[in-house]
Amino acid sequence: MIRIWLCLCVSALFSASVMAHPHVWVDSQYRVKVDQTSIETLEATWSLDLFTSTSLIAEYDVDGDGDLTGQEKLDMIEVLKSFQQYGFFIKMKQDGADIVPSDVQVLDVRVRDQMLWIRLGIALPMPVNLETSTLSFAFGDDELYFAMEPLEEGLVRLSGTLSETCTPVEREAEETSVAVWVDLTCKP
Repeated sequence: MIRIWLCLCVSALFSASVMAHPHVWVDSQYRVKVDQTSIETLEATWSLDLFTSTSLIAEYDVDGDGDLTGQEKLDMIEVLKSFQQYGFFIKMKQDGADIVPSDVQVLDVRVRDQMLWIRLGIALPMPVNLETSTLSFAFGDDELYFAMEPLEEGLVRLSGTLSETCTPVEREAEETSVAVWVDLTCKP
């Protein structure tokens, strides 16, 4: 019975309504480790707004310690898997053509500064050579009224031994559900 009630609460938080403004604000970022010119995987992070975070933490932090551990964390990860049907709002293009990740996993969920932080692991359908292709990134929700906004430091964060050879270039989005696109290429 409790599980059904929790699912209903989460559904109410994450479902669309007749209003046309965002109901959940998510600060989002892609994290790309470039140790070679061809990448196969990357990560993304989300930080949910304070209201949504507080509501979810109150429901899933059973022991009330302000953190999600053990079964609490597993239960939250299970709920977050429901975003698979929306592709976790991931939008990607290779040389202008849409690509869909072959897999997205919820790697971790944590509470940081009273906010719910989510880390996603993303597997590309095929390796992308950043010296010969442009990989474009965005987040966008077309259905549930999530506002997917880039972190202040930018939508793409680079690391790795070849990251200095890469240039992320921000460009305006044509889609109303997307805040910004970032095109990433690397030079030899």
